[in-house]
Amino acid sequence: MAECISYSDNCEYLAHSGADGVLKIWQTNTGKLAQEYVPSSHLSTTCTCLSWAPNRIPHEIPRKKKKKRKSATAHDVIGVVVETDLLALGTSSGVVLLYSLKKGDLHTQLTAEHTDEVKCVCWESGCSTLYSGSRDGHVIGWDLENSKVKCKWKAEKNGVKSCCLCPGENTMLTASRGIKLWDIHKQELIRKFTGHSTDVFQLLPISLGENSAGNSTAADELASRAYFLSTAVGDRLINAWWINSKSKSALASFSLPSEPALVHVSFPSNKEQPILLLVVTKEGQLIVFEHVLNGTMKKPLKPKLALQVSTPKTSSGPPKPIRVLSAVVSSNTSDTELLLCHGNFLKPTFERVPYKTDGTDICLIREDPMQSTVKADESISKIKTPNTSLEVTVFGPGHMSLGVTGTSSANKKKRKSSSNEVTIEERINLMKIDKSKKSSSTHAPKADTMVHLLAQGLQSHDKKILNNVLQNTNEDVIRNTVKKLPVPIIVPLVEELSKRMHGHSQSGRNLVKWVRIVFTLHASYLMTFPDLVDTLSTLYQMMDSRLNSLGRLSRLQGKLDLMLSQVRRNAKGVPFPTYFQ
Repeated sequence: MAECISYSDNCEYLAHSGADGVLKIWQTNTGKLAQEYVPSSHLSTTCTCLSWAPNRIPHEIPRKKKKKRKSATAHDVIGVVVETDLLALGTSSGVVLLYSLKKGDLHTQLTAEHTDEVKCVCWESGCSTLYSGSRDGHVIGWDLENSKVKCKWKAEKNGVKSCCLCPGENTMLTASRGIKLWDIHKQELIRKFTGHSTDVFQLLPISLGENSAGNSTAADELASRAYFLSTAVGDRLINAWWINSKSKSALASFSLPSEPALVHVSFPSNKEQPILLLVVTKEGQLIVFEHVLNGTMKKPLKPKLALQVSTPKTSSGPPKPIRVLSAVVSSNTSDTELLLCHGNFLKPTFERVPYKTDGTDICLIREDPMQSTVKADESISKIKTPNTSLEVTVFGPGHMSLGVTGTSSANKKKRKSSSNEVTIEERINLMKIDKSKKSSSTHAPKADTMVHLLAQGLQSHDKKILNNVLQNTNEDVIRNTVKKLPVPIIVPLVEELSKRMHGHSQSGRNLVKWVRIVFTLHASYLMTFPDLVDTLSTLYQMMDSRLNSLGRLSRLQGKLDLMLSQVRRNAKGVPFPTYFQ
């Protein structure tokens, strides 16, 4: 299931809900976790979509109502709803939840209407009505004042995958694969658009030249200048459409290097200014587009710039990419800034980056947030490192093997250099001679040394060490080595074996034993890494292609054996046996 992410209108908060169904709200200025809400049924019913209530628009509440102090009217209730900073959550069970940020708890539940999971929710500007689209194909308008259904109609046969209100809020767009424009008041279909070949997961409305006060532009004028963007699953093109266009094809397309995960667009103040489109790909890269919607484009538009985050290069290894989780155009300052969230949602990092229009790609070098950067000061640290002698050998976890016992401290004190002491070369020769002996009571197992060499070779990418270790064909030694491997070394070992298996077939004979034993002992651990699917799929394809010719080679070998046996018989003059019936 895809993660649900939504920013508040002022970009002060970021709401996130993952596969565990837990709602987390982060402060973008401080990067701290502001609130966390765990629904009672979060394990069986997860969140499928998120949407913040828009900011309160003052002109929509009449001034005459402020003089009267009677029972709460509809406008008074709307004002209260906006001030509570509501967050709408669609769930997989068809229930719509309204979470209050000020209460820090659930505000209300909208139930007993949808029969399948809710795929999208969108708000009216006055926050009096909330629309939800479900996989059951229905769109429901909820009256939030009374928590009742305001309108309901069948919009899509294959389920509503995305929906949004058009500028003017008299029409609505719904999408499954195709896109439809609806009249909200009459629940009638106005127009159809071609859409995409796969399910549309996001629709973004765009209004050119909308007044910020919202009281000087008529709804019809807004609709005439209204556009929208559509994004589909697995589609590397984002299409731009004009709502009043009679053509069913898109006006423009934005070409992406990979599949999009999140899309955000900033509204221009007038139609002469370009829109700013931010796309976060599934690889964790941010792609930025600039375009003025003023006509049909024949070719797909290319990105203005690309932004990615990476760790610094260290002596231990090359830099590693850090995923960009989301990005929006910040509206808190006069200058255009990009508000980025990168890392992971266990410990996300928020950062504001000035937007430069020169079109050059940006690479931000940042420390890995999951690695602790706190270093203890030796002058104030309470932990004192003892002074140890250079003759003392410190054993780690891999050295904890049974060895020869019985040497006392008295014997150690008597050890002094003499002329009869065995040299290092003689010791190595004795070790080579003792390899043929199978007595395990007098020697430490060889697998213990192999573990250290293998771990050192994988960490330092030393080919000589890896060749010496992986050329070993003793299954007992391989099994003991793989058993004692540290957990962080297992995945790099699988990747190294996969690379070597693509080499010469002669070396693959020895590596097959390593691959078989690694998967036999650590299959349950490797199943927890979905990133290994690509590595293992290429390994499987390579092995499958080699095995495809095994049957034909076996038949060829049989024919050659038969022919060669006859040739040898003729060369030796051996007569062929005669059979009588």
